[in-house]
Amino acid sequence: MLRSRRPLRSGTLLLATLAACATSRPATIDPEKELAAAESQLAAGEAAACRDRLTTLTSELFPRRLRDRFDLLLARAHFAIGDTWQAFEITEKFPDRHPHSELRPIVVELDWELAQTMAKSGRGFLFFWSDRRAARTVLEHLITRHPDSPRLADALRLLGDLAFEDEDFTLAQERFRDLMRKRPDSEWVVYARFRFAMSIVAGLQGADYDQNQMQHGARELQAFLDGKPENPEFVDIASKALRELLDWQATRELQIADYYRTIGNAFGERRHLELCSSGQYFGTTANQLATERLAALPVPAAAEKR
Repeated sequence: MLRSRRPLRSGTLLLATLAACATSRPATIDPEKELAAAESQLAAGEAAACRDRLTTLTSELFPRRLRDRFDLLLARAHFAIGDTWQAFEITEKFPDRHPHSELRPIVVELDWELAQTMAKSGRGFLFFWSDRRAARTVLEHLITRHPDSPRLADALRLLGDLAFEDEDFTLAQERFRDLMRKRPDSEWVVYARFRFAMSIVAGLQGADYDQNQMQHGARELQAFLDGKPENPEFVDIASKALRELLDWQATRELQIADYYRTIGNAFGERRHLELCSSGQYFGTTANQLATERLAALPVPAAAEKR
């Protein structure tokens, strides 16, 4: 009896397994009609129904010539219902899955829309995830995998702004520098030049900081202003920042002069008082003090002999 039951039981399990597989697999489909129906759903505002329809299928059920269209449609459906990360998981793989697809420009535009939406949403949960970090990931993908895209300048501009807002001023400088170098004819170049200079300034916190960086920031601000930018707000901000930097630089020179006076180095004191009293720092408090102190110093012996 045992021998007779085993084959019967095995056969029953096999039939049950086959039946389950048959019900879980989609019936034979007409690829063109299926995609057209899903596209109609998305166009009619039925994004969830479109998503559900496509997720019961796989792109492998479609001929190769339609798989890029399938992936793009599924990504757009996810985006339309707010599943931005799920949409990006599809577009991220698109360049590798469909390297010669004519739909690539549309996918790049979708990546840009995803990044903008994520950057603005403010959604997140503690330090585990945030749409803001996701936006940076999408943008970095865009500039890396689609460097020839018309959206390159837009992506670099937004990456620069995000870095600036996060107080990563070194990264912000890198992004804005890349924009100016890679897209010199972009409408964002003037903005990038302004933000590049301000990123240098923002990384400084007063006269005690690196004099070279202060000089670098001052040069970039002056170059921006010399370009006669049309935005009055940018001009005002840059002008105030330049005056502040010049004040810091002059103060720094005066501090160095004070140091040399403390250790009894008359030459060093005079040299830095002369630098502080130069015309580039005219109008600063330190400039006026240095000019007065320089005038009060005794004439050097070498100068008396001449």
